[in-house]
Amino acid sequence: MEVRQYCYFWLASEAVTAGRITELLGLEPDRIAVMGSRRTSPRVVPAAHRWEISCRTHGRIDEQVSTVLARIAPAADRVRALVDGGDVDAGLMMVRWFDDPDGVYGAMGWWLTREQIQLLARMGATVESDEYAGDFTAHSPR
Repeated sequence: MEVRQYCYFWLASEAVTAGRITELLGLEPDRIAVMGSRRTSPRVVPAAHRWEISCRTHGRIDEQVSTVLARIAPAADRVRALVDGGDVDAGLMMVRWFDDPDGVYGAMGWWLTREQIQLLARMGATVESDEYAGDFTAHSPR
């Protein structure tokens, strides 16, 4: 089965801008989104400011997680301070597209190490995993 996989670490807030998050973390994001930059009515899109770092290399999702978490680890205490402030949420997102014609053949499983789980907990971050079937390019906004 051909699979396309990617992951990213995100912070989101309705009150704190991505620019301010960059300043507070001392890390440059790979991608940002400005709340309401696409539209404000009938609902705000994006619904929050977003700050993301991602892994752009192909490979197993758990290998990509290692790359992303190594990048955010130096700012772990600053991430936690933002999360504990109550205006910022944080998380690790893992996405897999099955049966994508541009994907690569790969193993189906993934895991997080004890150290990765401890780091995510230290930051107050959630773990999310989305899985889809079909052509990635036909559905992905990226």
